[in-house]
Amino acid sequence: MLHRIVRSLGVLAQKLATFSLQALWLLLGLWAALATYFSAPAPVWVSVLLAIGILVLFIASFRERIPFRDWLKTPWRAKSWTTAAVLVFSVVVVWYAATGTPDPNQDWAPEHARAPRVEIVGNKVHVRDVRNFTWHTRTDFKPGFYERVYDLDAIDSMYYVVAPMPIWDGIAHVFVCFGFTDGQHVAVSVEGRRVAGRPYRVIPSMFRQYQLLYVVGDERDVVGLRGAIWKSPVYFYPARTTTERRRAIFLEMMQRAHDLEERPEYYHLITNNCMNNITYHLRNVGGRSVPRDLRLLLTGFSDRVAYDYGFIDTDLPFAQTRQTFRIDDWMQTVPLDADFSLRLREMLNARVTAAREDRAEAAAE
Repeated sequence: MLHRIVRSLGVLAQKLATFSLQALWLLLGLWAALATYFSAPAPVWVSVLLAIGILVLFIASFRERIPFRDWLKTPWRAKSWTTAAVLVFSVVVVWYAATGTPDPNQDWAPEHARAPRVEIVGNKVHVRDVRNFTWHTRTDFKPGFYERVYDLDAIDSMYYVVAPMPIWDGIAHVFVCFGFTDGQHVAVSVEGRRVAGRPYRVIPSMFRQYQLLYVVGDERDVVGLRGAIWKSPVYFYPARTTTERRRAIFLEMMQRAHDLEERPEYYHLITNNCMNNITYHLRNVGGRSVPRDLRLLLTGFSDRVAYDYGFIDTDLPFAQTRQTFRIDDWMQTVPLDADFSLRLREMLNARVTAAREDRAEAAAE
């Protein structure tokens, strides 16, 4: 009886291994096809035909079912489809790796038309082209940019912003905002820089369709756009950190924005996105460690991770924290004007006070 069980488990393990290898093989073919479709310097119809041809080649190779250990012993005719697929995949990988330099001179979408230009001198950060659009609708807006000098010694607050996507709360855009004792506020948002007429799409974002851009902008623009115009959920959390760490994070992000002026990079949904750039900065400045939590792969859950590890400055339970610091409904009732940042913080302070009073009353009953 035991012998049969062991034998059955062995057969099951072999089938699972075979299935896993086949799935991996098919994923490699799918990647090669999509990379060719999105990135090949050819007319669309040619790219489509090439992508279909690659998929057909990989699917056809399944007929040969060659065990890896028998690869060298198998006659050419019996493994021709598989060999051709391997060669095609190799060519695509080499070509994709060799053509990895982004072109910064393109017809960018208006909100991404001007990248910030950063100069750091001592404790002062001079930023040209700070974005300051006035949004009426998604398509009706007044472009605006200005110059600012930020004093690193004047940074007195930092906020972590989570804006879930409409399709699913598990996927979100995340960015940070900073406040200064001189009354200035600025949002720093790591985004995929779009060409005009090319909307953001999830699958293309993994195949060099967007470049990495650090948007340095006015909060009424960057925050207000998502909550008041796109009507997406927006959570605006105060970050619990030290003065030195806030300063170092802001300086890190400004240095990164400056580096991208000279060495542009492609945005990638998984490997070079908003979340892993922020965590890179947090880890790079030292101090309190940022957890390597699998939940961070789904950026919409990153606020829960930040709360669990004490990075959100609150003493409220998490459910009440989310409710208190959700601001999109409020943004739809106020003008996105020059006093937006000040009113936002006053409103949040009032909410926190009310939430604490409600908890105290509930505990006293």
